[in-house]
Amino acid sequence: MKLSLFIGAKHRPGEPIAQRLSEHAEQVRLARQLGFDGVSIGNHLSYGTTAWFPPFETLMRLAAESDGMSLGTCMLILPLYQPFHVAEQVALLDAASGGRAILGVAPGWQRDEFQVIGLDYGRRIGRYVEAIDLIKRLLTEESVTFEGKHFRASALTLALRSTRKPRPPLWLGGSVENAVRCAAKIADPALGDTWVASAHLKNHVIAEQARVFKAELDRQGKPTPSDFPVLRNIVVAPDRETAIRDVGPAIAESYRIFGNWGLFTGIVRDAKTHPAFEDLIADRRRSPVCQSGGVSVDHADAIPAILPPAGECLVEAIPSC
Repeated sequence: MKLSLFIGAKHRPGEPIAQRLSEHAEQVRLARQLGFDGVSIGNHLSYGTTAWFPPFETLMRLAAESDGMSLGTCMLILPLYQPFHVAEQVALLDAASGGRAILGVAPGWQRDEFQVIGLDYGRRIGRYVEAIDLIKRLLTEESVTFEGKHFRASALTLALRSTRKPRPPLWLGGSVENAVRCAAKIADPALGDTWVASAHLKNHVIAEQARVFKAELDRQGKPTPSDFPVLRNIVVAPDRETAIRDVGPAIAESYRIFGNWGLFTGIVRDAKTHPAFEDLIADRRRSPVCQSGGVSVDHADAIPAILPPAGECLVEAIPSC
């Protein structure tokens, strides 16, 4: 199993941005020393009560501290962006990481973000699918002509090429079954493309959605991906009580924000906007126990047996930990 550090690059307005960026760099340096395999970062727009660091710019800053590690977005809300710009940025990130960039993308679920930049939320899936197609072609073809409903290109050549050939792999987000099927239809597993299981989902839901993903791959005649990334908050502590005491407030605050955005009622299909803390962590979090020989972590319930055992676990860095 591989371990990647998920940078929680969301902060309160007014916090010292330069200091927070330096702290993220220190997290990456430590993760590299400890043998982590990669670094990933999420994406939301910076407005209202939360400041999110832009993903590509932040990863470029962290590249200097991550020699030998993969660098990826997980997830870039792709419909919010122009696909040529994304292709250009991922090509540069791939060079900065020595050919280890990963482009993780998702269609998004938060309506207000689309309103902020004047996009129709109802058209996001169309923009998402077209953008992926155009980015793939820009990274692999010499001249691209594209006529879509949302994006167009005429004999367009991306001069800035990726280091990895033919292109960096795609990690495709999706927290409902239709999105998981869409990921399977888009993915080219031979190039490293795969679906990423969200931190918001309970383990039994991930197992069921993994079956949906595998079944759709089979229908498409595609092989099973070599990687099956799972995003999880893992707390290292002597016992469960200490783990909850140390990071419980940070987890609760993070999901209070997502709850306000409608994550649980709209995506996870929970009856409550703000689930009770015990329900929030039940079947989602791992709280391993420090032992004399290291840290014991049981991931067996988070990685379904129907997929390869060589998965990748993305571990979020919680600031108060």
